Amino acid sequence: MLLSLAIALSTAAAAASSASGPYPVPAAWYDTEVHCTPEQRHAPKASSFGCYKGHSERLFTHFERTSIYVPARDGTRLAVDVYRPVADGRPVEGPLPVVFNYSRYWRAEQRADGSTMTYAGLMPKGVRMAEIASTIEAAPTKSPIVAQLLARGYVFVRAEARGTGASFGVRQGDMSGIEARDGADMVAWAAAQPWSNGRVAMIGGSYEGMSQFLVASQKPPALRAIFPQVAPFDEYRTSWAGAGVLRAYGLAWLAREARRDGVQKGTVGSVINPTVDNGPQVPPVDADPQGILRETAREERLKDPEAVDPLSYLTRQSPEFERFVRLVGDALGTHEPAEVIEVLYSPARLEALMRASPGLRDALTALHFYRDASPALVGPRADGPNSLAMLAPAIGSSGIAVYNWGGWRDFASVDTLLWDANLPGPRKLTMGPWSHGPNERGDKREAAARILQPIEQLRWLDYWLKGIDNGVMREQAVNFAIMNEGDDFSWASAPAWPPRKTRMQRLAFRKDGSLGAGSGPEQLSFTVDAETTLGNHTRYHDAIGLGPTRYPDLVEHAAKGLSFTTAPLARDLTVIGSPVIELALSSTTADAWPHAYLERVESDGSVQILADGVMRASHRVQGKSPYRNLGLPFSDSTRKIVDATPPLDPAKPAAILFDLQPIAARFPAGTRLRIVVTGAEAGTNMTVAQDPATRLTLHLGGEQGSAVYLPVAP
Repeated sequence: MLLSLAIALSTAAAAASSASGPYPVPAAWYDTEVHCTPEQRHAPKASSFGCYKGHSERLFTHFERTSIYVPARDGTRLAVDVYRPVADGRPVEGPLPVVFNYSRYWRAEQRADGSTMTYAGLMPKGVRMAEIASTIEAAPTKSPIVAQLLARGYVFVRAEARGTGASFGVRQGDMSGIEARDGADMVAWAAAQPWSNGRVAMIGGSYEGMSQFLVASQKPPALRAIFPQVAPFDEYRTSWAGAGVLRAYGLAWLAREARRDGVQKGTVGSVINPTVDNGPQVPPVDADPQGILRETAREERLKDPEAVDPLSYLTRQSPEFERFVRLVGDALGTHEPAEVIEVLYSPARLEALMRASPGLRDALTALHFYRDASPALVGPRADGPNSLAMLAPAIGSSGIAVYNWGGWRDFASVDTLLWDANLPGPRKLTMGPWSHGPNERGDKREAAARILQPIEQLRWLDYWLKGIDNGVMREQAVNFAIMNEGDDFSWASAPAWPPRKTRMQRLAFRKDGSLGAGSGPEQLSFTVDAETTLGNHTRYHDAIGLGPTRYPDLVEHAAKGLSFTTAPLARDLTVIGSPVIELALSSTTADAWPHAYLERVESDGSVQILADGVMRASHRVQGKSPYRNLGLPFSDSTRKIVDATPPLDPAKPAAILFDLQPIAARFPAGTRLRIVVTGAEAGTNMTVAQDPATRLTLHLGGEQGSAVYLPVAP
């Protein structure tokens, strides 16, 4: 049932669809009318957010998948799968538009029984032609859109990046300039095939989304549009929290991907081969049925010393991280990556190691992970790894149309907004209530992603590749979900992000644990527990395949720090944008890692976390962002500035300003808003515990006291 929003945003009120409606129900592919009004459902044609009928019909019921090697410009062979619609038992000759997907991840998974899980579904051993899935539930969870596209007359092409899967070559770090040029080579190859009409678009999420921006930076002429989902923007924000804080959770992803590609060292110095445990493996191409070429490609990778070390992704980025790993390895007596990662993941093991190794604690504390320590973080690179933010000017000047798709519960929610802010060309933006996956079955927020995404992708691709005038570029440019109590949500739209007329409202932290108007000078202190954590199922772990997102008891978590809560709200409060935390902080140690969390205390007393952020105190000096930063705080984090920043003082407070992940959330009357401040987040961020334990003091009261700034909608 359609509802109208209770609030007005931007210059006009937006229509919203009740989340309690169709999302939990499996929808047939031909039902692309989730958000259609009654009038649209009765019209011969309709097109708006979440509503599409009469413009694009299902033409085909079967597809064929073939797998080949395609050479890049230097002759390196990349493994490529080609999916084509079938009519009368034969692949359609075309010419048809091409949708391309390109990534370091495997293009398919071959199982022990010989069957292969592909982007269009499970295919038995020896089968190349199959029926196109007719429902969302029957389609692969990873990419339900592929079945839609094949049925509607698109060719789908999937390539593996060099040095991964069955592709030849050696990686030069994730997001390298070489990987960018390889992707452009594959776009040109696809556009030149006899079954292609010369128009290509790209789709995919996470690294597959990042790969789209990487390829777009090369401006391949045939690439008309991209649809990146949940794609990080600034690698320094992603890997180092934008403030010198190492995001340790990502180490598990690096180790897993290295193992899958057959290059991670084992605990006895041998190479772990992902095929030895009868688990899924990457399929060989059709001309290599015995997998001889696939194994040759794997052996080629082992000739590169860096390729066998999953930590090289970060050691390439940061000389200081390389020193961090070396110091830990020296203290352990082994530099085996798996052993080092185990220690970095365990505050208790790291603490024991520091106590047993004189000088290690001070040496690790002295490492700051400066923003300007890596060429990847300060400018584009032709060979080694890149921070995509440095490629934004090239992408923006390409003219390629971009539809950014993100989620408020994703680890890279701010990145999606930054992409939209930094690309001047044709673009749209959707921010939903979902996480990175989505992989939480039974959650209607995640179900909304699985149903809405194919509809919006189809509208976008029809417009840019088939020339169907479905009005997608005449609508409001931004659609976003407003998260209500529990798992309820509603939709709003705006001409741009952020919506106009939001205003920053300051709520001061008070000594009685309340949030509200400022008070006289006061103080509150707590001792940092280095093992404080929200666990290993946060939005960040969800992003590396350790989901679903599942937070623990937030009452117990809040007890590890300080919490500040409003009285039950007398009327609804809607927050749209990035909350900003201002701390007046003193410490018994020279440095600290303050974390903050925005939570909603529901009317039934349960607590839901909505946003989080962190700022290393030694990185507190603000600088000028090299890109449009939506007016948010930006830690300078360069060596010169960090080294000149005074240490924290036990008596004199330092001003620390940082943003939390952005949200669009309604706090209904009767609920409460809570801010929690801790000194660590062991499951996500690397901190170095001090001895004796750090004692932090928040200074309260007055205009310079600790507070939260909320972007409040009228």
